[in-house]
Amino acid sequence: MMCFQRALLETLAARYPIVIHEGGIMRRNKYREAIFFIFIAVVLVTGCSTKHIAQAPSGNLASISNNISEIHINGAGQGVDDRLLHDLEKYLKAKLIIAGFDIDDEKEGMTLAVDVKTFSPGNAAARLIIGFGAGRGSLIYTAKYISSDGKVFAEMEGQERFTGLEVGFNNEYGGATTLQGADKARNVLVQEAAKHIVELTASR
Repeated sequence: MMCFQRALLETLAARYPIVIHEGGIMRRNKYREAIFFIFIAVVLVTGCSTKHIAQAPSGNLASISNNISEIHINGAGQGVDDRLLHDLEKYLKAKLIIAGFDIDDEKEGMTLAVDVKTFSPGNAAARLIIGFGAGRGSLIYTAKYISSDGKVFAEMEGQERFTGLEVGFNNEYGGATTLQGADKARNVLVQEAAKHIVELTASR
């Protein structure tokens, strides 16, 4: 999920500038508009997930090698446990198959290497009561697709966030998703990471 919200923030800043009169007195209606739209922008930006593509593939990886012979997930990062690694591998396999890949360790193919840096499901109470990014869950990782002879086809760094403000999560993962606790946050963060890792295979 790319952070289009940042573009919205810039648009709002241009449309609703804070106007200050001589003597430092701010016009009342502009003040209210500014506060309102800054609030909206902050809410949206704190809900961003980001990814940095360190190396984009030269083409769709499925057309270069449609088999994944190994999925290697390193889970030595802070807050990472076996359950998270198992779930991430499960969702990666499912999404790779949907994207047109075979997963066969007896055939030559690419290796998908994922390094999970840190994970936190956050705190649901803080998300609901305080907001503004408090209590947010996060999953930070790197991923790369490597050929059988060691060449890196594609590489990315990803940061998934669960702030409780992502309305789209309710549509994709079930009603009231953003109001739920640690287990749901974990599940959503893992699925979002798997989605973005597989999307890397077709990034240009």
